[in-house]
Amino acid sequence: MTPQDRELNPEILAEIARHPGATLAGSIYAVAEADRLAAAQRLERAGLWIHADVIMDDRTHRGVDLSLVHTLAERRIGPLDIHVIAPELDGLIDEICAQKVDRVTFPFESCSDYAAVADTAERIRASGAAAWLAVAPATELTAVRPCFEMLDGLLIMLIEPGSTGAADPALAAKAGQTRPALPAGVDGGINAVNLGACLQAGADYVVSGRALLSAANLAVPMAGDLTS
Repeated sequence: MTPQDRELNPEILAEIARHPGATLAGSIYAVAEADRLAAAQRLERAGLWIHADVIMDDRTHRGVDLSLVHTLAERRIGPLDIHVIAPELDGLIDEICAQKVDRVTFPFESCSDYAAVADTAERIRASGAAAWLAVAPATELTAVRPCFEMLDGLLIMLIEPGSTGAADPALAAKAGQTRPALPAGVDGGINAVNLGACLQAGADYVVSGRALLSAANLAVPMAGDLTS
């Protein structure tokens, strides 16, 4: 274990190490705004993905600022996965794609139809990024299955984005139902207790926020910073 690894939750790192095919990402939205750049740098040093929730809606909490996304992309700090949480995607997707990130994850529920999913995914891929689709807890996988051939991966949300409450690990079963068509990940309330069940269910990609970063000397997030 490197000195940088000790700044992250050792139980989560150990569990991921027991599943060589799985990828771990740290959600920088889960720490205070002033600490997000430092958290991203820690994650990069540990060889992990950086997951950034960009939230543009009418709720009171703020997501990762686009200026930080620009900074991370400009400094090539990554790999960088931008998770867009917004009711309208058009202009926001284009702005994020212009930053040359590694992956853009967008919500199925913000797309009007399958054609909108395909168009958004095509624009993301044209920028050089991978296109992943996020699926809210209440959305059945059958509704999303027609989109599989348009995508590079699927992100299963275990809690509603931006909400509080405990994750529902049972929802991770969706991640095991996308093979062989797509890799799938899980996001929302992932910690050392429920991580193993998510991996056993078939998750290839795991996003953890407060639980992963809690071992670092970072400020405690505000009450609204509870998505991951």
